[in-house]
Amino acid sequence: MLQIVTMDKEKIIEGVMWLSGFSILIILSSITLFAGFNNLRQGSYTVLVIGLTLIPAIFFCAYKGFKLILDVIFEK
Repeated sequence: MLQIVTMDKEKIIEGVMWLSGFSILIILSSITLFAGFNNLRQGSYTVLVIGLTLIPAIFFCAYKGFKLILDVIFEK
């Protein structure tokens, strides 16, 4: 007998939103780290610190996004 599997579309959309934040943060952190390391010549650490603080946010967004999508797929 064939079972019909329904997925919670709202949770999938929320997971995709977290993953889009993940991709935006990767771009922003790479730009700020590049600019921060170039500003070290002038003795300014502000942009470098901003880039380094974005890195934990990248991992958090990736974790939340993948966890939400996998929970929906495997019906936790």
